[in-house]
Amino acid sequence: MRWLPLLLFLLLPALAQEKVIKVLEAERLELREEGGEEVLVLTGSPVRLEREGEALEAERVVYLRGKRLLLLSGKVGYRDREGRLIEAEELQVDLADEGFDALEIRIEAKDLLLTGPLCQRAAGAILLKEGYATPCFGCGQEVPDYAFRAQELVLYPGDRVVARGVTLLVQEKPVLTLPVLLLYLSERRPRLEVGQDEGGLYLEAALPYASPFGLGYTLLGYYQGRGYGFGLDHFGVGEAKEGYFFYHKPPDTFRYRGEYELKRGEFSVAALVERDDTREKLTRFRLSALLPGAPSPQDWRYALRLEGFLDHDPATPPPRTLQRLPELEVQSPTFREGPFSLQGSLQAGRYLAETNPLNRSARALGPYAEAGRLLLAHAETLALSPWPGASLQGENRFRGFYYTTQNPDGEHERQVDWTTRLALRQALGGVSLEAGYLRSVQEGESPFRFDALPQRKAHQATLGLGFQERPLALSLKGGRDLEGGKYLPLEAEARLQDQGYGLLLYHKRGLEEGPLETRAEGSLTPYPFSLRASLRYDHQGARFDPLLLQAGYALPGGSLNLAHRHGLNGEGALDTSLTLAFREGQEAYTLQARRDWTKDTLQASGQAIFGPHSLSLQAALDPQALAYQAGLRSGSAPGPLWDLLLSGRYREGFRETNLRLGLAQALPEVGFRLAANLHLPEVEDGGVYLKDLAFSGGVELWGPTPPDESGENALPGLSFSGSLTYTRRPTSPEGYALALRNFGPTLTFLGRENTKLHLSALLTQNLPGTPLKPKFLLTLDRCCWAMRFTLDAAKNEVRLAFLYGGQAAEVLMDEEGVRLGGLP
Repeated sequence: MRWLPLLLFLLLPALAQEKVIKVLEAERLELREEGGEEVLVLTGSPVRLEREGEALEAERVVYLRGKRLLLLSGKVGYRDREGRLIEAEELQVDLADEGFDALEIRIEAKDLLLTGPLCQRAAGAILLKEGYATPCFGCGQEVPDYAFRAQELVLYPGDRVVARGVTLLVQEKPVLTLPVLLLYLSERRPRLEVGQDEGGLYLEAALPYASPFGLGYTLLGYYQGRGYGFGLDHFGVGEAKEGYFFYHKPPDTFRYRGEYELKRGEFSVAALVERDDTREKLTRFRLSALLPGAPSPQDWRYALRLEGFLDHDPATPPPRTLQRLPELEVQSPTFREGPFSLQGSLQAGRYLAETNPLNRSARALGPYAEAGRLLLAHAETLALSPWPGASLQGENRFRGFYYTTQNPDGEHERQVDWTTRLALRQALGGVSLEAGYLRSVQEGESPFRFDALPQRKAHQATLGLGFQERPLALSLKGGRDLEGGKYLPLEAEARLQDQGYGLLLYHKRGLEEGPLETRAEGSLTPYPFSLRASLRYDHQGARFDPLLLQAGYALPGGSLNLAHRHGLNGEGALDTSLTLAFREGQEAYTLQARRDWTKDTLQASGQAIFGPHSLSLQAALDPQALAYQAGLRSGSAPGPLWDLLLSGRYREGFRETNLRLGLAQALPEVGFRLAANLHLPEVEDGGVYLKDLAFSGGVELWGPTPPDESGENALPGLSFSGSLTYTRRPTSPEGYALALRNFGPTLTFLGRENTKLHLSALLTQNLPGTPLKPKFLLTLDRCCWAMRFTLDAAKNEVRLAFLYGGQAAEVLMDEEGVRLGGLP
């Protein structure tokens, strides 16, 4: 019955009141009433539903409209907004609070499989009773390497799992009982590491915990000859976003970060405190609080901001960043009364910041100083029509900065930004008269660089007369500079504008200076042609600006434009340019040419695009030589992308000839970027040699071969990764310089059940001239857990780390953002 989805679509308002349920497929619909409640029953093979990013399917769906319940039975499948797949025999969904209850459930959440006889979801968290969980379900293992049973399993959004009453299983055999177990599937990192560095042996471990107020890890460390390290890594599970990290490493290295953020309609607050002695011995802090959290235009707004740092190293100068210690702000809503509006704000704070080098008293305080500041701001607007044809527009904006510092006269410093505008316009048919007033002042001095204002003063009154009757528009404007006590220049403009043509005449004349400027512009646009000319004369300089002539032709898929500039002061022709653009389907062509008559040069460039391929040419001809570039680009993402560029100059033979090669690819097994510069024969140097080369990424030369049924004939895969930079240096004894960054080969051995063994030898150093100090990495990857052994000759370190979670080695093998080859 394929007509049924259309009928069901018409019944959507009965299926949901707030969030719409789309019925994608069903075979039968029943409408009935049970106990005074409307009931809808859908059956199919299967019934498919969709609800705002969630997909549901089952053999039978019952909807109780009054209770807003969905009852699904028979091969139930449910994929929620986080992408988790939930399968059950029976599932009851409460559409009011997003909760559900299920029997005999199976959940696939990223790299974790959870099963249990009874399941509930409330407030976004999924609770399983007598549950079973393993991260190894997708690894192809006949028996999971590890799993656990728990009296209670809670799966939080983001795939954080808390289990209580846990029995840990290795190869499905119980080995350990724990009161609580915590897993962070979306934040995999080594939780146990042992090694040796320059100071001796060390051991770092993270012990998980769970509590009513949050989840996290207790961090413990032992460092031979130095002492013990301790800390915590805590994540809140409430409404607010919370994260607290602290770690002390002997003898005196501290690292901590506290973050709290809560957003509500009534208020919002965000705070951050952090310190990392491995970068700088500073404690930076930031606090902001807003009331209300989501203000409307009719609300008063209150804000508190605190931002600064504490310097723990007096031997080094502190950074000169702006510090608010603190800053309070009150902002009013916009009050409106008829045509009048008013809005104001007040901001008070104490600041530490860079001083204003243009302020003499601020320079005496030093380059970094502290002072208090009060900022008062208000804005008023007026818009009304006092009588027919008249409009009155007014605006007053004021900002006053008042500081606790004093100038040499003993007065407290201040600066003001104040602008007042008023305009009255009267229209009588096509004639209009406009009177305007403007006063704009920026004056005073600030002790701080961050809020210093440039000095500015403007005080003037203007009067304008206009006439408009299509296609003609005339205007005359003048005024008086009240600050300087002189009249403003008169500005007259005549415009003739209609479809297909346009003419503009503009003249500016000072009442005392005489003529200042005259400008004329004309255009003619009979489609598909367009012609335009413009000219300006500077009366005081007695010079014409260059005459500009433009012509255009509209092509069906592009345009052709020609422009010429001609000097009328005896210079003659200045430059001529031609532009052609054309596109048809996946093909596109562009051509640009410019002739500079004064310098006797010609420049031309063109490009042709044929789908994923493009060809470009550039040439510049001057009296001495011809410079050229020819480029070829081919390919599309994810690659390979080829880029070739041939460049040089021709002057009594070829000179400065180079061939640049670029190659990039972004496939999982081959992801890299290569750039090389090849010197070609020229007049002064007939050799062909590599000038420089840069490589970064990973390339799998061949993949590993798994063992056969007898466990033999396995062959390792080989890949290269990292970054390499080669530079030719003929003046050095070796003739070259080589820089390596985590560059080297990786051998990958593939065993049964998706087991991989990676052996890498990486170099991070400059060659030649220094002895080789490689870093060896041995990683055993069992998909749901991994072990990595590191021997670093450059740092004199030995490390052993363990990691749990799906596809663990992809994280362990990440070296400075470049993934090694040979990985799935």
